[in-house]
Amino acid sequence: MKVKFNDLNSQWSLVKEDCMRDFDDLFSKSNFILGDYVKKFEESFASFIGCKYAVGVSNGTDALKLSAQALQLRGKSLFLIPANTYVATLMGIEQAYPNADYKLIDCDEYHQMDMDLLANHLAEEHKHYDNIVIVPVHLYGYTVNMEKVMSFASEYSCTVLEDCSQAHGATWNGEKVGSYGRVSAFSLYPGKNLGAAGDAGIVTTNDEEIYNLLLKLRNIGSSQKYIHEIKGGNHRLDTLQAIILNHKLPFLDSWNESRRRVVFKYESFIKNSSVNLPKTPPHCCPVHHVYPVLVKNRDKFLHHLNNNNIETSIHYPIIISEMPMYRDLSYGSDAKAYAFSKQMVSLPIHPFLFDEEINYICSVINEYKS
Repeated sequence: MKVKFNDLNSQWSLVKEDCMRDFDDLFSKSNFILGDYVKKFEESFASFIGCKYAVGVSNGTDALKLSAQALQLRGKSLFLIPANTYVATLMGIEQAYPNADYKLIDCDEYHQMDMDLLANHLAEEHKHYDNIVIVPVHLYGYTVNMEKVMSFASEYSCTVLEDCSQAHGATWNGEKVGSYGRVSAFSLYPGKNLGAAGDAGIVTTNDEEIYNLLLKLRNIGSSQKYIHEIKGGNHRLDTLQAIILNHKLPFLDSWNESRRRVVFKYESFIKNSSVNLPKTPPHCCPVHHVYPVLVKNRDKFLHHLNNNNIETSIHYPIIISEMPMYRDLSYGSDAKAYAFSKQMVSLPIHPFLFDEEINYICSVINEYKS
């Protein structure tokens, strides 16, 4: 048996007929830039998250860049970012504020930003900056403790910019992530829980001023043709991608529930003490974008799964502070992030895994000897 890490073709088979109909309509009208299909997706996604506004953009990195730009920070700024996030979180924001300071916060046992370390950094740093932005990244489809994040933000007069690129539909205390921050960025990369057929992203907010600014920032500084009020860029969501996302969105809740079903079986049937399964944080309803297990002898484990035709991945083998351009950002200890990066293996996780495949994966893992 061969088990794929993901199965995007099965998603396409569910939406293909509806998408092709809308493609024909789009080409007949030749309304290729922004337009009704983009607006429909923005409104539907805002409603799904529970926000007033959503702005479709070109990709997840641009979503982060524009989210940061829309904050219009002046003076000395500090961004606090998880040490174990994907590097695009930092790169996107850095494009907006190349002269800001960036500090990396180690993760906790749930792979999320460690709240105790965050509190320590805020206590040490808040007097030295005009602006501090907390960037909680809801990694692997789990959630950061947003109650504490929002409490810290209030106590230290911080801004919260959420990176929800791996957590479409995940909730903390019953509220969807992407609705907590002043502004929130989502990648809609093909492999995400809600993914396009190419690059795409979206930003959510409840702030009307930020919303109106985002409309200009993504469209060469213009909200009305030929009237350019600010310096913006070409960061528009492609209309073809909006059509695909429009038709995938109604499936997202059921797809996320199917991911939870897969994880329930993993947790029920994997009984190998050499393989440490991820824990779900309290008050979190996850969407399991990634299912990261930890093993001490990763190469041997990967070899075992590969020999049994089970596809895997690693998120992420090189943490930010190991990268040559960011080695000066290791602030204090990122020991957990580093250790996890050398032990982590991501198992197959998608809505279309059959019970037979799940049982096979569990059986192969239980046979592994470290």
